[in-house]
This record gives sequence, C-alpha cells and structure tokens, in this order.
Amino acid sequence: MTATRPPALATWLLKHAASGNDALVGDLFEEHCRRQSDTWYWRQVLAVVVVHLSREALLVLGIIALLLIGSRFSVPGAQADTLTLLASRAAGRPFGPLSLLTGGQLLLGVTIFGLGIMPYVGAALIVQGFALIWKFLNRNAKRRRDVPVIAVTWCMAILLCAAQAIPVALFMERTSAINEGLRIVANPGWLFRITTLLTLMAGTTSLMLISDQISRRQIGNGMLLVFVAGILAGLSRALGQADPFALLASAVLQIALVAVISRGYRSAIAPAGPA
Repeated sequence: MTATRPPALATWLLKHAASGNDALVGDLFEEHCRRQSDTWYWRQVLAVVVVHLSREALLVLGIIALLLIGSRFSVPGAQADTLTLLASRAAGRPFGPLSLLTGGQLLLGVTIFGLGIMPYVGAALIVQGFALIWKFLNRNAKRRRDVPVIAVTWCMAILLCAAQAIPVALFMERTSAINEGLRIVANPGWLFRITTLLTLMAGTTSLMLISDQISRRQIGNGMLLVFVAGILAGLSRALGQADPFALLASAVLQIALVAVISRGYRSAIAPAGPA
C-alpha cells in the first residue's frame, strides 16, 4: 500500500498541542504513513488536543485560585476597604482596562499581586525588540554574540516593576491627602513606599517564577497562561462595573498580543530544560 501523508491541518494541531513531545508526533505520523487511515489519525490528534487543553485549563484554574488567595492580602500599611470603596467609585472609566490587566487587584486594595505579570510581558517585548535590532546590526560580524534573553528580560522586568510600584505608593499617599475622611495610608512616608515596592515586586516575581517553570517543563506557554488567568480573574470583577462587550474585546486583543510576545520568549526559555 502506498504511504500517504496525513492531513496537514491535523498535523499542525498535533505539533502545537504536543509541543516538546517530538517522539509522539513522529510516532503518529509514521503509523499513519504505514497503514492507518485519516480518520484514525484525526482521532489520535483530537485526543492529544483534549488532553493538552485539559492540562492547560487546570493550570489556569490553579493560577486563578492563587490570585484569588492573593487578593485577600493588601500591601502592608494600606487600608484595603477604603481603597476598594474609592476604586468602585472610579470603576468603568479609565480604570476598567487597568484593573483588567492586573487581574482586578491593582484597584482592589492593591494586593500582593497588584501589578500582575504585566512588567514581565512588557520586559519580554522590549528585550525581543532589542534582540532583533542587535541581530540585524551584527549580521555581518564574524563572531556573533547573542543577547541573553532570559537574564536581560528578568532584569528589565524587575526595573519595570520598581518603576510602577513607586507611583502606586505615591498615588495612594496623595489620595489619602485629598480624601482626609477616607485615608488609604495610615502612615505615609518612605517606609510605606519601600514596603509597597518590595511587596509588589515579590508578588510579580512569584508569578514570573511560575510562568518560567511552566515553560521550562514544557507544560505550556507559561507567560500566556498566567496572563490569561489574570485576565479571567479581572473579568470576574469588572463585568458588573463596565461595558461587558468593550471589556471582552479588550481582553481578546490583549491575549492575542501577549500570545505573540510570549511565543518568542518561550522559544528562548524552553530549551533550558527543567529547573
């Protein structure tokens, strides 16, 4: 019997669902070429896709649970109830998309995961752009030196996190001064600012670690899964406060953008192997 190639669409789905498992892809491909039908091949591919999606769905649910637990803990020195009240008054205006990006936690008492994974996503975008420019400038060099993408991305993410955490602390202090009857910060000053900085950096760093471990162990796209979990957590709080169609459209666009960014970063981190 003449060997035939399996359906191209099924093969594409299989390669994406079984990313990192080249042996499985090769075995199914060879088995089809030997004697199996297209129907058999599609059944096997769909089974792999279902297992893959189930595994990623469980990861997303686990990260959402972690974010929900983190939402119970505000940064030290901040009055969570007061900030939540002020945030609810401003919700649906310019703060809807911002709350969505951070899983609804930046304005919900400024929790330990207040900045979400956005500093990491922004750092990945900046570093990948710089790496492309560096590669172009050194395309004719005899000895090319590649940009250490992972290390530089982490350093850039920490810097972005610090650059965002300090304004958050200053915003809470300033809001406390304006709303004297609704004080957010009991004792403004450098101690509160440094505490907020360290707390938000620790929360974002923990999400970065989870993201990298997921990618290193080739379980899935870590950065994208953590981001999607944050978006879903944010939607659960923001849908009742703003236009649901605008929020859903914003969420889809943001996820698509992060998917593109994270795909390039995952290709750099995945070969590192399990930690």
